Amino acid sequence: MTAAYKTQTEQVSAQFINSNFVRKVTDGRTKEAEAEGTAFIRQKLRQDSFARELIEPVMLADDEIDRDENTDQPKKIVEKEPDSVATFVPFNGSAQRTWFRGRRFAVYFGKTESQRFTKNKFELMTYQNDIRKILSDNSVKDMADQEDTKFLSTINAIIALNPSTQKTLSGTFNSTAFKQGFQGLVNRLQPIGKILMSKSTYYEALDLPATSVGNDVASRHYDLGIEAEEKLWGIPVVSTIKRSIVDDVAGGTRRSAYVFAPQNYLGVFFLLQDATLYIKQEADIIEFWSYAAPGIGIGNTLSVQRIDFPFA
Repeated sequence: MTAAYKTQTEQVSAQFINSNFVRKVTDGRTKEAEAEGTAFIRQKLRQDSFARELIEPVMLADDEIDRDENTDQPKKIVEKEPDSVATFVPFNGSAQRTWFRGRRFAVYFGKTESQRFTKNKFELMTYQNDIRKILSDNSVKDMADQEDTKFLSTINAIIALNPSTQKTLSGTFNSTAFKQGFQGLVNRLQPIGKILMSKSTYYEALDLPATSVGNDVASRHYDLGIEAEEKLWGIPVVSTIKRSIVDDVAGGTRRSAYVFAPQNYLGVFFLLQDATLYIKQEADIIEFWSYAAPGIGIGNTLSVQRIDFPFA
């Protein structure tokens, strides 16, 4: 007769995780519970926000924050590169003397906040799924959507000020359209950094002939699929499933691709606080929500070009 031995395994049930989560809150160890959720949340937020793939966020220390001169609102003043020129002079001459003036712009902050979830602690223990994953899926992705929506609405407002040069219209998704978009940036003396588009639009590249993207690229698309590359014509592509945000241009009649200059030509992304899970308990009722305090500033209004295509 074989004895039955208990074995130890690293895999635990979701109910155990939820019970442990609740137990920490009940024992007053909310900081530990918040830390567990926060580590998971920050990872998901960076992954899901396409704005953070275009401009890397920087966490500000307390002594790096500036105060608005008229209110108590925090802001960050960023210096811009001063203009300069060179001139040819004879050996017995001298160049023109210019007093340079450093330009600056201010980045203001806002807050993204999820829904506030309220639940009885005993009911939380019955969930068959990891409650931390539920927190991430239901709240943090919504926060990332708000972050991306605000970012892209600012970009579109900038393009609307100069549509004749910063918007390229095309009747079809082809290399000519992107060539014109790239030329629009280069003609304004802006380098090309990354392309942003929805995954739905990105899949149009599967139909690009080898004469447009090269035989090697077309072969990889055939063998590995387009997701294995994440580049077009050697330029990194940030693709997103958020079609309603990226393609909601001109009343939803067109879809778009955005060509951005590199981050140091584009703008800055500051964080007073990254995504944080806050938990509080009163008796057997647990309430939790997530919040963050980002601030995005576009310091160079010429650093983006939008290419509009009709819906297929």
